Amino acid sequence: MKKYINPVLVFVAVAALVVATVEFKRLRAAAKTNNDATAAVLERNAAMKARLDSLKPASSQPIGAGADESAKIAAQGKAAEEKFARWKAESDEFQKREAELAKKDPEFVLKRAAAYRANAEMINAPFVRVHNLSKEQSETLADAEFQKMLRRDDMETVQGMSSYAIREAMEGVNDEFASNVKAALGDDLYEQFSVYERQRYVWNYVGNLGSVLSLVDMPLSVKQASQLADAIANASFAFQQGRVATLSGSDKVDWDAVDAAAVNFLTPEQMDVLKNADVGMVTPSSLVTGSRHEQELNNAMKNLGSEIWY
Repeated sequence: MKKYINPVLVFVAVAALVVATVEFKRLRAAAKTNNDATAAVLERNAAMKARLDSLKPASSQPIGAGADESAKIAAQGKAAEEKFARWKAESDEFQKREAELAKKDPEFVLKRAAAYRANAEMINAPFVRVHNLSKEQSETLADAEFQKMLRRDDMETVQGMSSYAIREAMEGVNDEFASNVKAALGDDLYEQFSVYERQRYVWNYVGNLGSVLSLVDMPLSVKQASQLADAIANASFAFQQGRVATLSGSDKVDWDAVDAAAVNFLTPEQMDVLKNADVGMVTPSSLVTGSRHEQELNNAMKNLGSEIWY
């Protein structure tokens, strides 16, 4: 018996491939535009700094101090130029490797781009929703996050780079990301985004809690979720110290303070779930599972030197 190929399915498959290819080309163009824009900003900043330095009046200094200060400024300027040159070289090398990879295995490139782009949209979805970003702002933010993911992934596969070189390259990627986000959001929203990034793992926890509450028909509103994320972050020792709140390890959270704040915006039923539910979450160092009571019990057992945890 002959098997006939459904022409509709063929058309859909071809159309999907065309769309994916066009999207990849658009993202590659966006990446080059972002890199060129960042390079231009850095060059303008360096030129502006040199111009401002030349306009500063000479201050009264001891004999010989002026020469020392000039040498120090010159050394700093040279170091900045060298760092920019290294960053530019890494950026160019990244684009070259992406082009080679696309030629070698275009299907892999498309799949990776699709997976990373979807994650880039979801990872900042709470921030987009809370601050009512425009479609253009949210897409620009997702593009910046997408490029950072690709660059970091690429850096991790480079062979022969020293740990210092990798760290410096990563700093360049982060600087590029910050520049792109600030250009998209403006200074005020960028400050709020910086806070959100330090609350990212708290938002993961709130998202998991929200899923539990939805299953028992007590969903969190966007406002409640934002208030709860702020309450947990503000009760985190690491967050108070200006670091990322992770809710695990040495990052202690004062849950009594969280409860005292949450009672003002959660219903009594939601408070019961917050206190007693098993809200698992992944942190940079571990998988946190168990209710708050179970976690407190485990911590007590650890303090007693017991290897039996619940």
